[in-house]
Amino acid sequence: MRVYKWLFIALILSFQVTGTKAAELSLDDQESVARVEAYLNEITTLKARFLQINAEGQYARGTVLINRPGRARFEYDPPAQILVVADGTWLVFHDKELEETNRIPLYSTPISVILKEKVELKGDVTVTSVEKDGGILRINIIDTDEPDQGGLTLVFTLAPFELRKWLVTDAQGSTTSVAISEVEEGLSFEPKLFVLTDPSYD
Repeated sequence: MRVYKWLFIALILSFQVTGTKAAELSLDDQESVARVEAYLNEITTLKARFLQINAEGQYARGTVLINRPGRARFEYDPPAQILVVADGTWLVFHDKELEETNRIPLYSTPISVILKEKVELKGDVTVTSVEKDGGILRINIIDTDEPDQGGLTLVFTLAPFELRKWLVTDAQGSTTSVAISEVEEGLSFEPKLFVLTDPSYD
């Protein structure tokens, strides 16, 4: 499989968590979930470097821009010639080398969890477990209506409290991680950065 394929799939794939059910969350767990919701809802814009690694150890780096609600831009470093843009409605993937463009509904993808106007880790999604260890908080999430087809782990540092990584596991049990660093918040972005109308983007 070409590298560009798994780069895109890591953002859109559904994940398998067969047999996983919603946990009875403790009061401390509920407070952690509320803290995550509040943190994500306070983000308006974010810029960061990312490192994406799949189960086979293939990796790619790039820059991500997030403009909540609904908008994100993943620019992959060379040699990848890839751009992924969330425009509020669609997640659009373009491979410049192959001149291929694919679109899928944004809110059918894992990344939509943190791009919603109001992040609530209930309703459409269900928290299955909350883990704290060594200054790290992990929130494990599944799709409420289709629990065997959706799951996501959000990873935060506790001091300072910041999103550092998300992990997606596919139907075969393979996990892809996206770690972010050099995070900047509160920036202003040109609206055109979140619109992919020209497949031959520069």
